[in-house]
Order: sequence, then C-alpha cells, then structure tokens
Amino acid sequence: MTHQDEETIVAMYKDGCSFPEIADVIGKTTDQVKHWMRMNRRTHGLTKRRPTKKNQGVLSEALWADSKWNVKLGVEFISKEWRSA
Repeated sequence: MTHQDEETIVAMYKDGCSFPEIADVIGKTTDQVKHWMRMNRRTHGLTKRRPTKKNQGVLSEALWADSKWNVKLGVEFISKEWRSA
C-alpha cells in the first residue's frame, strides 16, 4: 500500500467508514484493508469499533425495547435451571 492509501484508510476509519467503503475508495479488496488494519492499528492509534466480549451482552436493552416479543421473560425462562421430572 502506498503512503497515500494508508493515510486514506486512517482518515476514513476515524470518520466511521466501513472496510468495504474504504476498499472501494483506495481500489483494494476488503481483506487487504482488514489485514492492513490488523497489522497497523497500534501504530496509528486506532481502536476496535466493536465491543469486546467482556462488555458485550447477549441482548442489549435497546433490542429488548424494539422487540415485539417479551424478551425479558424469555431470557428469564431459558436461564432457569432445568428440573428433573
């Protein structure tokens, strides 16, 4: 990748663009952009966007509110201990 490509990746990533969007602009594949990001994230001080497993819940409260199902009751039901018959 050229220095200009790298600058574009960093700027677009900081602006919130997706990997496919960045790849289209610089004329590379999405996998090439992802690979570059893995190898150079720390060098450019870029953080991961997705939450870590530690902070990530199975279902967020926002999803519960938008659901037409009673998600809270469902989670309580499936998390109960199974009893012997």
